[in-house]
Amino acid sequence: AMVKAVVADEVRIKAFEDGVASSGVLRSQVGLVVGKLSASSDRALVYSLLPTPPTDAGEPACSLRAAAPSAGKAKSKGGKGGAGASSDAPPTLQFDVDWVAEHARQASRMLLGGMSVIGIYIWSSEGSFKATPSAVLSQVIRVVSQSVPWYGSDFDERLLLHLSYSPRRWACRICEMASGSLRPCDFKYSKLLASLQTFRCTYNFETRLTVVQAEPFKKVISKAISHLTKEVQNAKALIDGDLVN
Repeated sequence: AMVKAVVADEVRIKAFEDGVASSGVLRSQVGLVVGKLSASSDRALVYSLLPTPPTDAGEPACSLRAAAPSAGKAKSKGGKGGAGASSDAPPTLQFDVDWVAEHARQASRMLLGGMSVIGIYIWSSEGSFKATPSAVLSQVIRVVSQSVPWYGSDFDERLLLHLSYSPRRWACRICEMASGSLRPCDFKYSKLLASLQTFRCTYNFETRLTVVQAEPFKKVISKAISHLTKEVQNAKALIDGDLVN
């Protein structure tokens, strides 16, 4: 099913929004959307937003680039029409795509079961967001998606959330991975995290390993238990004696 609506946890996301807005100096930010997508549902669930930290060199993962002077300005030599049009052009967003992807890779390893990195969010003015080519935004989402393992599903859509601070409002788009196209969808709040439950289970197995000194021990173990992945993925769970889907 195609995603038709995005439902975000009201307490968590509004607290995040207020925190970013209260900083007062942040003009652009990119981060990860953590939630749940399912091919059997037309709703995407958003549990949390994770800001991508600065790079090792201390540079932001998302920054603003001033709009290039327009041809009209060059021809008018400072005339009102050309100069005015250029000075009013908002800066565009630029991203350290590899760094955002690395953040997604590391964050996905620490998430609880049932949660995934399902897209990115951007905090910026509406002008800068609209001035940034959609191909640039789609490319960030695609690279992030490729860096995150997606088990048991070939779901072809990811989220792009935009939080505008001027004017202050949310907008949501769905990125279709195959084409890179962005389409708008509904965005609303609900109480999600309070309804989640945690389950723990143990899968016992026994195996014998032949250890070769020339091969790293971690690699030996990974190869020896790789066949168990499918077994666990195909396992059926019983909760209080009932078979769950």
